[in-house]
Amino acid sequence: MYHHLAENINNNTVISPNNFENQIKALKAEGYHAISVQELYDYFNNHIKLPEKPILITFDDGYLSNYEKAYPILKKYDMHAEIFVIASRIVHTKNDYPKEIAKMNWDQLNEMQDYITIQSHTWDSHYKLTSKNGRVYGAIYGPSYINGQLESQQQFEERVRHDLLYSRQIIKEKLGYEPIAISYPYGNQSPATIQIVKEAGFKMGYVIQNKSVRMGDDLFTLSRITVNGHDTGPELIHKLTTQ
Repeated sequence: MYHHLAENINNNTVISPNNFENQIKALKAEGYHAISVQELYDYFNNHIKLPEKPILITFDDGYLSNYEKAYPILKKYDMHAEIFVIASRIVHTKNDYPKEIAKMNWDQLNEMQDYITIQSHTWDSHYKLTSKNGRVYGAIYGPSYINGQLESQQQFEERVRHDLLYSRQIIKEKLGYEPIAISYPYGNQSPATIQIVKEAGFKMGYVIQNKSVRMGDDLFTLSRITVNGHDTGPELIHKLTTQ
């Protein structure tokens, strides 16, 4: 799981283009084959054969750096990736959300279809709310306080269902296909969330548990491994082989 690329910044959510290329180069040299979420779904459900050393490369949020910096590197090493976008943030100009890190536009997402598939990170629910138990979770976790008022279960379900359906609708309208997977903002989900995700037509859901995915795992709580920008190629390989 990656997010943003920026020069000379390396941490759990940002990686420098140079370090990213070193990691992708190491994966290629070690014989890893980048697969799609569709291939993983088909493996789980139809038992198709995956290539040797399959790996799923994902990005969350939809940052412009994915297009400007990651996409050329993925093409160079012939590696596929999936980007889970906050669909409301796929913009017309860099200035649409001036207080946020720049996101991509639909033309750029279309251009990348040779190596990248777009999935959902919700339409516009990438923020946190206080739940009825007083804890703060991602907005699609459960009934939450909105403007000081606790939602009913029905209000929560209607809010989230509308968001998820629209995220699928707009991606299909703009790119010509419906996403089959969602990554839950902040990794937060609940049984109620998963039920709504299923009703919205998604076939898979991704969380953050820092372990490998294996046959038999629940398709709606599939783990991803957080890549640290400081990880060298060998260190990333070690993560993949020990988690």
